Amino acid sequence: MANRAAVLARPVMRAASLARRRSILSTLLQTPKSKNPITAQWLGQPTHSTHPELVAKGETTPGITQSEYDQRRRQLVADLPDGSIAFVFSSPMHFVSPHVFHEFRQDSDFFYLTGWNEPDSVAAIQKSSFAQRGYTLTMFVRPKEPEKELWEGPRSGLEAAVAEFGADEARPVRDFARFAKKLIHNDGAVYADLDGEHGLVRSAQCGELRRVLERAEAGARVRRLTSLVQRARLVKSPAELRLLREAGRVSGAAFVAAMRASRPGLSESTLQSTFAHAAKLALANGAADRSALTRPAYVPVFAAGEHALCMHYVLNQAPLRAGDLVLADAGAEYAAYAADITRTFPVTGRFSEPQRDLYSAVLAVQEQMVRLCHASSGYSLNEIHRSSSSALATELKQIGFHAAGRDIDYQLYPHHVAHYLGLDVHDTVDMTRSQRLKPGMVVTIEPGLYVPYDDRFPKAFRGIGIRIEDDIVVGESKADIENLSTDAPKSVDDIEACMNC
Repeated sequence: MANRAAVLARPVMRAASLARRRSILSTLLQTPKSKNPITAQWLGQPTHSTHPELVAKGETTPGITQSEYDQRRRQLVADLPDGSIAFVFSSPMHFVSPHVFHEFRQDSDFFYLTGWNEPDSVAAIQKSSFAQRGYTLTMFVRPKEPEKELWEGPRSGLEAAVAEFGADEARPVRDFARFAKKLIHNDGAVYADLDGEHGLVRSAQCGELRRVLERAEAGARVRRLTSLVQRARLVKSPAELRLLREAGRVSGAAFVAAMRASRPGLSESTLQSTFAHAAKLALANGAADRSALTRPAYVPVFAAGEHALCMHYVLNQAPLRAGDLVLADAGAEYAAYAADITRTFPVTGRFSEPQRDLYSAVLAVQEQMVRLCHASSGYSLNEIHRSSSSALATELKQIGFHAAGRDIDYQLYPHHVAHYLGLDVHDTVDMTRSQRLKPGMVVTIEPGLYVPYDDRFPKAFRGIGIRIEDDIVVGESKADIENLSTDAPKSVDDIEACMNC
């Protein structure tokens, strides 16, 4: 009987042993938990479980679902050869001075593919015909460390990378170099952006991968990744367009507030602060306060008087003077998507006659170019720019301002009329502006006129700078064009009515 009992007990013992092993393995895989029952529940960014008022059920980040992030990664690997791997790096934290950091802003390619919003992170996306999704996603992130989180704020940790952000596996970022050696062991192509471009500083993990590749003599296998990601980012999804509409709405409300606050003696800086504050308030008046989702999309221009002759004047520290115009180039970011709008308005709320004439000329050009933003026009942004230069010369002649083509292109209107818009203000910068427009692209249309103190130009117009910029969704036809910035007053009558109500 004793022997029989022992035999019967063996499956139970094996099951118990297996359960213990699973428990030990589970413990090893878990990230450290805070002993504080409150901070243990905090994550490094809003999710539906922590901020249901900001992130809806099924969304990974505000407005974007986990399935959309998965589809973005599927689209990426579809363009990669079999056996290849892509390494995508987060932005590093930038510091003003020792121990004093700037507000963190994630690398746009990394955010587009993961939604993860912390520094010191890497996403390894490996194409695999054996994987259910056609790829595997391994994320290397900062684990939860209660002692550090006490000082630096909450982290999402390894478990959230899997549970909330769709990773197949997550590991501590300190182990990245060791695992990178294993991930590049085959002869497949390695896609990564290892060089800083456009003024961007790469993360420490980027340098680690470079050293791993050098030791493995695999440098020849490295190919550029960002061009593939930018190509996907160029045409916006319906969800992205909803976020861009909200960025435009919020920015429009902020422009109204700035226009109404304008008066002689006020500082350009105060107008800038008014704009930023009004953008927050525009998201605080609903059933839920969503102001945490907005911040300035870029350092804005609030250029009064002759300061508008500088394309990107950002000192914003001079007083406003009666009789001057204010060129305000500003935009709010909403849930990581940017608005980029420019309005030019009189300090006192009334245009002078020369100001009105110049403004009306630039506005006529701007509206003509907006009407070209559809795929059936066959235009590219470069072709629209050439059209805008010609149209500006025509409009100026009608008000007695005769300018040679060279003067327009090199002095009066020296910048391009348009750029792409999205997660970045100057979005997808590696994508040529010579390609034909496609439905779902989002572009800016922003002709300008900057008249220097030069005897060649009419005296009444000298010292005036004007730019008018809208955010436009490219349509299939002219009827499908959508202007995202209509909440910001633009016509002479609308601006004066707004400022004198």
